[in-house]
Parts: sequence; structure tokens; C-alpha cells
Amino acid sequence: MAAALDQEWVGSAPVNVVITAVFDRTTGKYGERGIRYVWQETGHAAQNIYLQAVALGLGNVVVGAFHDAEVQRILELSDQEKPAYVIPVGVPRTP
Repeated sequence: MAAALDQEWVGSAPVNVVITAVFDRTTGKYGERGIRYVWQETGHAAQNIYLQAVALGLGNVVVGAFHDAEVQRILELSDQEKPAYVIPVGVPRTP
């Protein structure tokens, strides 16, 4: 939660899906255009998580506000693997 700027839903969710990317894999093949492809595919993956969560009656939200280096440290990611999204998933609160 602290790595995500103290966003409460990150701390209270039973699970947080973190989508990461290794840009060199794509830019090595497609050059600078590969950066665009990585972000497009990241969005596609996040959309599929949204759709599946809704189908299961769960709530979720894409979080882009986080400290990259702190997320990398917590997840023990390599220097090449960059976090793109944190997606807390859980049962939505009823008002």
C-alpha cells in the first residue's frame, strides 16, 4: 500500500495483480515502436482482468500511481522488469 502512495484499496484487497514488462524483449525486435506495443499489450491484459473480475462478481481498479522502484523491490523484480500496473481485486463494498 505504501508503494502505491497509500491507496487504501491496494492495502485492503485480498489480491493485487501486478503487470510487469521487460521492454528490451520487444524493443529488441521492433525498435522504439516496441515501447508502444508493450503499453498496448499491458492495456489488453488489464482489460481482460477487468472483464474476468466482473464476470466473477468482483471489483478491481487499475492503479498507475506507485513508486516503481519500491514495487520492483517488494516483488524482487530484475532491473529489466518494470511494473506497469497494480490491479487490486476483491469483493466490492456495498454502499
